[in-house]
Amino acid sequence: MHKIVQMVKFSAAVFGTMVLLGGCGKKPENTNLLEGMELVEAYDFQGAVESFETALLNNEDQELCYRGQGIAYMGLGNYAEAEAAFLKSIENANSNPDALVYDTNYYLAATYMKQGRYAEAEEIYSAIIALKKKEIDAYYLRACARLRQGNYEEAVADFERVFDLDSNNLELVTDAYVEMQAAGFGEAGKTYIQDFMAKKEKSLKNGDKGLIYFYLEDYENARIYLDDFVNGNDARMSSILGQTYEKLGDMNYAVVVYQTYLSSNEADAEIYNSLGICLMHQQKYEEALAAFESGIAMGASDYLQELKYNMIVANEYTGNFEQAKILMQEYLQAYPDDAQAKKENEFLKTR
Repeated sequence: MHKIVQMVKFSAAVFGTMVLLGGCGKKPENTNLLEGMELVEAYDFQGAVESFETALLNNEDQELCYRGQGIAYMGLGNYAEAEAAFLKSIENANSNPDALVYDTNYYLAATYMKQGRYAEAEEIYSAIIALKKKEIDAYYLRACARLRQGNYEEAVADFERVFDLDSNNLELVTDAYVEMQAAGFGEAGKTYIQDFMAKKEKSLKNGDKGLIYFYLEDYENARIYLDDFVNGNDARMSSILGQTYEKLGDMNYAVVVYQTYLSSNEADAEIYNSLGICLMHQQKYEEALAAFESGIAMGASDYLQELKYNMIVANEYTGNFEQAKILMQEYLQAYPDDAQAKKENEFLKTR
């Protein structure tokens, strides 16, 4: 029987870092543990694993060390090792489940999801719900696990529970649609968005309407409601607007949207990545390289791995295979379990 939990998705690693740093602030002797979490925050996952190993050898906080190690292994895409680390963290936790234990269980369930062990992930989410009847994250993620197992009716019941608990959250509705679509139930998933629109239409802002139309694949209407964001300072809306023009086949204007945002606002790794991909579609490989380089230069971000991979591909398209090979070796050192990169590396060896 697992000790239970609270927290989601690997993108929550920074939050997890904050919890760890706050949790061990009272223990200044945990030097290697703190160093490991700083490396996680900097997306240096291999270095983090090594720091946590040293911390364990030095008998630093076992629960936090194993938890941090699990997060680092997730960053490397090594989900089996991450699973083992999270289990050890839970074993070293207090008998009464606290916020940290809930958080670690969410991470553990995420490793099961990544390994295709959906029933085991569902078991953890159900255990959380048994203790926290209104835990939105657990209902949402259990729905995702159930969808992956083909348990459509049970998944729908969980999604509807989520919508009841937070009826004004458009992001939850669109996320549920994306999950339904990925599982082959896209048309059924669209009803969530349509129902949300019908119930909230009078109170929805143009941006929300634009998002809804985007997810409904009505790109003409999405463009109408989102065009006002072309000179805005909202990175997400600019990203969706750019994607809308890509879907409409207007790559030129999509590039304008991304460049306009970047010229007037703080740098954004996701938008640099989108810009680079768009330029690649236009066969403007040198400009794409510049976009990817700018995104990478920002340092740690959720898009750093994708930016680095796209940098390799852009170099291939320019015919600079030697540089692509160098970058690939650096990439595989940082992300050794990326199967797609390993396959691409085999291709590069023939060049």
